[in-house]
Amino acid sequence: PGPVAAVPPAAGGPPARAEWRLPGDLGRRYGAVSGDRNPIHLHPLTARLFGFPRAIAHGMWTVARCLAEAGDPSSIRSVRVGFRAPVLLPATVTYAADATGNAFELRGGKGRVHLVGTVTRQAGVSGPG
Repeated sequence: PGPVAAVPPAAGGPPARAEWRLPGDLGRRYGAVSGDRNPIHLHPLTARLFGFPRAIAHGMWTVARCLAEAGDPSSIRSVRVGFRAPVLLPATVTYAADATGNAFELRGGKGRVHLVGTVTRQAGVSGPG
């Protein structure tokens, strides 16, 4: 993670907490580990065949990365996520979360929201310190 960029929050959105630079080969690397080798994640050429200008990040990777930033994973009981826009690779994105870490979003340039989510934690366990 790098320094937090001055990406404005979406209207009423949580404040920025971290900035991530995602390489162009992220989809291929995640696909090799996960076994999900969907062509939209692998190369710009194969992604274009499906209407994307470049390869896109795996949705499950983006959710997992957000959860890793959200604090103690053993405290998370459930997760709800809404995907809003694909993350075109390479990319720089901003992870934003409320003070509890229970509501989060991933934003791209000009505040474009890629995903929004919430976590429910076990009773008596808080999010990031």
